[in-house]
Amino acid sequence: MNLERNNNSFLHQKAIVHENAYIDSYTAIGKGVKIESDVYISKGAKIYGNALIQAGTYIGENCIIGHPQRGDLSKITKEKKEITDYESPLITIGRDCTIRACTIIYSEVNIGEKCQTGHNVMIREKTSIGGNTLIGTNTVIDGNVIIGEDVSIQTGVYIPLHSRIGNNVFMGPFSKLTNDKYMMRKEFPLKGPDIEDNVSLGANSVILPGITIKRGTIVGAGSVVTKNTDENDIVVGNPAKLLKKKPEDWT
Repeated sequence: MNLERNNNSFLHQKAIVHENAYIDSYTAIGKGVKIESDVYISKGAKIYGNALIQAGTYIGENCIIGHPQRGDLSKITKEKKEITDYESPLITIGRDCTIRACTIIYSEVNIGEKCQTGHNVMIREKTSIGGNTLIGTNTVIDGNVIIGEDVSIQTGVYIPLHSRIGNNVFMGPFSKLTNDKYMMRKEFPLKGPDIEDNVSLGANSVILPGITIKRGTIVGAGSVVTKNTDENDIVVGNPAKLLKKKPEDWT
């Protein structure tokens, strides 16, 4: 297996760990992992390669970083390889991030600096997240997603495949984006919503597949958005309709 045992932890001989990083007990650090200075890896965390954990980042207890994608899991199963020996596409977690306990982040994800997750967050493959973004507890980001900078994603949000979220967006608790117009009853190319910059989505709002929420839009709590909005609309209801334009003194 080409692993070293230390304090009930596994450290692959081809992992690179900075001397100022702290690695707690019962952890596993796989082949192709690079951990920079002042990184803290908590008890029970698993980091699989290829992975880059940049300086000053905290990884909470029982997190899995670099979880293999479906195709890679098939190869691992057929070849009967140790996951710590397998090198998946690179995951990068930027400087000074906080990844809280039990979060799972797949391979081929890029997370900018100073991002935070709550507990039990799931981030699937081929996702890009800009700096200074918050991802709340129990949120699921289902892969092939682009998220901008300075985004606030609150508790329990769902973001499906092929969605795009701009900069300075607020997504209220339990807001949901969707990507399957006919719910498997008719052929439809999966397409998530396009949420432009400076949008706010109220708690429990639902955005239907392929909808564009234009820059500056505010969506009221519990609203179901079935049509594209215009810039700076305030929309409410089910189906959501224009209430008024956003006042000029609102950011």
